[in-house]
Amino acid sequence: MGASNTIDRQIINKEAIIGKIREIIRQYKNIAVSGEEGVGKITNTLEALQDTAHVYYIGNPVDYIGKPRAKGYDKYIHYIMSLKKDMHIIADEQDIVSFDPASLAGRNAVLVVDEIYGRSDRQYEKIIEILGTEGIKVFIIAGCLKNMSRIVHQIDSVLMLTKDGGLVVESEFIRKVCMILKADVS
Repeated sequence: MGASNTIDRQIINKEAIIGKIREIIRQYKNIAVSGEEGVGKITNTLEALQDTAHVYYIGNPVDYIGKPRAKGYDKYIHYIMSLKKDMHIIADEQDIVSFDPASLAGRNAVLVVDEIYGRSDRQYEKIIEILGTEGIKVFIIAGCLKNMSRIVHQIDSVLMLTKDGGLVVESEFIRKVCMILKADVS
């Protein structure tokens, strides 16, 4: 009986998380999804965006601590593509820095930026431009909140996922966390 209850609770939590992501995207423009490895930051976000026509994924070959993706970046991108078949993938440095987010304004587009850690200065500049572009929604996936310090002032809301569920946190609290962690919040 205990195992069955655990499975049911996980399904309810997953459905609740997906519902919360859909609710958050209706209310906010720039959203961060944070949590430790394996809590479903990407999978839940992309599941919540299944009915969204214009989804763009901006990849990163490293995880939130700078380690290369476990099975290689190409395999990781292939896995990401399997989560939402009609998603546009922007995976390499040149494609990221040359991407024009203004071309998506007014198309109900959503950009999912997978992990902020390990990005070049040119990529950070582009991500800041994307966050500031009116008419598109942005999800920043961040395994560690400290890694968001360079962009934290542009984040409207944060969904922190755990193995047991999630918590919506106001952006002002995350700014304070970044300052406490002595991250560079400018």
